[in-house]
Amino acid sequence: MKRFIGVAVIVFSMCFQPNTFAQCSDAGVCTIGKGHTSLHHSLGLTYSYGQSTKSDDLSFHSLHLSVSLSVFESSGLMVSIPWSRQSGPLGSTSGLGDLTLVWDQELAGDSDRRVSLQFGGKLAIASVNGSNLPQRYQSGLGTNDVLLGLRYGTSHWTGSLGYQIAGGRSENAADQLKRGDDLLIRAGYTTEWNDYSFSGEVLAIKRLKESSVRNPLIPGNAFYDVPKSDQFQVNILGSAFIPLQGSSMIQLAAAAPLLKREVNVDGLTRSISLSAGLVFSF
Repeated sequence: MKRFIGVAVIVFSMCFQPNTFAQCSDAGVCTIGKGHTSLHHSLGLTYSYGQSTKSDDLSFHSLHLSVSLSVFESSGLMVSIPWSRQSGPLGSTSGLGDLTLVWDQELAGDSDRRVSLQFGGKLAIASVNGSNLPQRYQSGLGTNDVLLGLRYGTSHWTGSLGYQIAGGRSENAADQLKRGDDLLIRAGYTTEWNDYSFSGEVLAIKRLKESSVRNPLIPGNAFYDVPKSDQFQVNILGSAFIPLQGSSMIQLAAAAPLLKREVNVDGLTRSISLSAGLVFSF
């Protein structure tokens, strides 16, 4: 059962994006902090639904494909990409999101605990100018970001730090958004009951600088910092992993903010998110 848990947790961390946590960049910083398993590879496909706050009235539907590869005994590569649809009062857009790649390298560990370093990036392959709608309607964030993380895990507990370096200004014509870097602290606990596994996590995310957007009242390239767009965000999530016959598993999850961010200029704020997916190991 434990090897199934490892695979499911990997795919959960990557599939429950981008429409899950407020201020979690499109399969970005929230990918940091999950481990890989050296037992085999895995493939996951997840559907997720998200709803923003009433002020934006945005809804999000996403199909997320992710792959985890055990490259060496103590390291692995995680790759993910979503297809998503965003709709709200101003219209709707859909398409591929940004591609995320994360390398997980074990630094020290044994059968009971493990310390690992994670690094990677988020590549802006998604279109960000559909129908000239604001950034919060787009399937991707429009920047190439760097991801860094450090994780400590035992058979039940995990703790990690993550950092996302935002890669400049988006080409979205309406906002031309420039985000601040994100700092992530996460802690989680996993337990088993019969053949089932249950996991709970708390994620705290701090944007280190206010977001900057184009000023529509001034011709040319004039920008201003959006007030309160660097607020502290705390999210809680619960998940269940149900094994099927063979090397497959169902993953169910729900997430909601404990401490919400008031400003949704980047389209990452959610009031609730639900997710269901299949994981195959090989």
